[in-house]
Amino acid sequence: MNISPSSAAWSMLSLADKDPFTTYDVLRERGPIIWDPGMKCWIVLRYDICKMIESDDETYAALTPLEDSLSLEIRGGRPAVSTLTGEEHTRMRRLYLKLLGPRVMPQYRDEHIIPVVNYVIDRFAEKRSAELFDELVEPLPPRIMASLFGLPWKDDALMADIAEWNQDMVAWIYNKSSEELTRKAKRASGELNRLFLPLVLERREKRGSDFISQIWTRAPEDWGEVSVNDVMAIVRDASLGAGDTTTNAIANMIYLFLSQPAVREAVTKDQGHALNALVEETLRLLGALQWRFRKVNRDVSIAGTSIKKDELVCLLHAAANRDPQHYACPHVVDLKRKTPTDHLSFNVGSRICPGMFLARLKMRECMKALIRRFPELHLDPSKEAPRFLGFSHRRYSPLHVAF
Repeated sequence: MNISPSSAAWSMLSLADKDPFTTYDVLRERGPIIWDPGMKCWIVLRYDICKMIESDDETYAALTPLEDSLSLEIRGGRPAVSTLTGEEHTRMRRLYLKLLGPRVMPQYRDEHIIPVVNYVIDRFAEKRSAELFDELVEPLPPRIMASLFGLPWKDDALMADIAEWNQDMVAWIYNKSSEELTRKAKRASGELNRLFLPLVLERREKRGSDFISQIWTRAPEDWGEVSVNDVMAIVRDASLGAGDTTTNAIANMIYLFLSQPAVREAVTKDQGHALNALVEETLRLLGALQWRFRKVNRDVSIAGTSIKKDELVCLLHAAANRDPQHYACPHVVDLKRKTPTDHLSFNVGSRICPGMFLARLKMRECMKALIRRFPELHLDPSKEAPRFLGFSHRRYSPLHVAF
């Protein structure tokens, strides 16, 4: 039975694999905060309220992974930015922002991103057609991270194994009650440990410019002395974070570029300001991750809505990033917005994504390579059209193109 989003009985669970944005507009008519009986949480649709909540860690706690023995075993250990809180989280963030901050991006671009992008494109360039999600977008982030770690990123079998292990890890994170998923996640964790441990041990003594070497070099100043287990936990955390979100963001950017002629023309002519603006508008309009959760630490009243201690709020960034109270023409790609980076796609406050500079760089360099190498690139009208697929993580696919 279809339930209208104007009804209090409606739930976001009904939106999987459907374009959600017209529904978000209907929800907004019900108020800035509504209860979702299916998700069992309060949905926040307004930009200023989302930003306020994410800037107040004391009242609205981030949902960090549990520190029970099984979670620590599967995730690879404790000292990682996604698992820490308070002063420990602050110190670890400082380390991550040096490992993944703006100063190292030129090196990462030249040594890791551009070589991987061109290698992946070379594999289909002579065919004159491709399905870009499978053949370009999905392989890029894991191969780039493998390059950063110093792994043999051209090894197809290894890359397939890493992809499978990470998928098993993510599946378990979203359903920890399944015995089968737990078994697969424990196996995947063991395989990842066997892959990374020799590198971590080697780089402790023999440093280079790779990501693992930089952890050993930079950690004492910002975090403190680290053990092999500490470095392993950081590496495992970074490896898991290189998954769906960047992949989806790249796919969504390519879709906007190919489906909007005016945007394509502007970005092709200006691969500086206009391309940077397309990256930000992609993140704002089609955020790869639609929402994030917080838990309320005390009874509060927000915009006239009473929320009790320990209830969950779902910060619906995909709606807040199109809030008409904050953005003029919120549903339109505008490459001349005055503050293009003020969207919520990377979070705000202490939990802002430390990988945001690397994600933006991957998006830009992928787009530059496509423009340079395939000036006639276009969506293939004879093939299945792209759809906005997913639920919490969303992307446009398939991306059948000809060139």
